[in-house]
Amino acid sequence: MCEFVHILGEKKGKRENRMGKIGNIMARMRKKGIIFMMVMMVVVMGCNSGGGIKEGEEGKAKKGDGSVIDLKVVGDKIKSAVEFAGKVKEVETLVKSVDELAKAIGKKIHNDGSLTTESGKNGSLLAGAHSIISAIKTKLEALEQKAIDQFAAMKAQVITAKTASTDLLNKFKDKNAELGKNEATDDDAKAAILISNGTKDKGVDELVKLNTAITNLLTSAKDELDSAISKLTAKPVKSATEN
Repeated sequence: MCEFVHILGEKKGKRENRMGKIGNIMARMRKKGIIFMMVMMVVVMGCNSGGGIKEGEEGKAKKGDGSVIDLKVVGDKIKSAVEFAGKVKEVETLVKSVDELAKAIGKKIHNDGSLTTESGKNGSLLAGAHSIISAIKTKLEALEQKAIDQFAAMKAQVITAKTASTDLLNKFKDKNAELGKNEATDDDAKAAILISNGTKDKGVDELVKLNTAITNLLTSAKDELDSAISKLTAKPVKSATEN
């Protein structure tokens, strides 16, 4: 009887060990799930569109047009393009957040939770904008290195955006007498970070250039991702009746 119990215990331990290993494998699979699902969706779309991919040997695949691709190489390019586009999107989000800060110029929080007027005390608000632009510059510096290593075609656009962020920080420094004090006026604050403001001599000109540069960079990053994904599919061959 004791021997029987001992055997059962061993079996239970082995079963738990197997379950633990399976759990670890599933955890690793989940981490790679997004890229894997994206690749599989594109493969399915390629098959449905008449340009199907057939599995080959050693990670190779043949597309509907007869060309052969290396799935690992293409997968790595897609992964890198997804990561790069994601980083650019993070920068764009930060740039757009400055627009939200500008809505609080000349405002304070009222006791009912709304915003009410408090003119001439925008120093902290502008310091917050400066902090955001500094973070943007740091992220763009990292993107510049990544562009050099993997996306040379976008290097110039990253540098343009980084230069715009540097110019904006320099403008804040040059206008420190007006912007670097707690009593920064509403007019000066608007000239610094409110894009729609008529007077743009304290930072808005540079902020507009930064917005444009980031928009262009994000478009290029998305195009790069589309190009990487397109390597998995072949365009359907048109019939004579379709031409």
